[in-house]
Amino acid sequence: MNHNAFVLINCTLGAEAKVMQQIQDLEYVEKAYRVYGVYDIIVKINANDKEDLQRKVLLIRRLDEIKSTLTLLQINSTG
Repeated sequence: MNHNAFVLINCTLGAEAKVMQQIQDLEYVEKAYRVYGVYDIIVKINANDKEDLQRKVLLIRRLDEIKSTLTLLQINSTG
């Protein structure tokens, strides 16, 4: 069973483009969007299990210029 999650990322001011490039280089990132508001980037990631998901989120959190993250687990999908 696949585990999907959305990671909302808050970056250091002015580092959004750099962080976005680093995130797009990660093979497990399905989609990434720059957004306006409390968070700067939203990332959708796929994982094989909960441990894999934890590992991938931790790798994102360790990127330079990331101040904070919020992870939302997908519970269902339509379409």
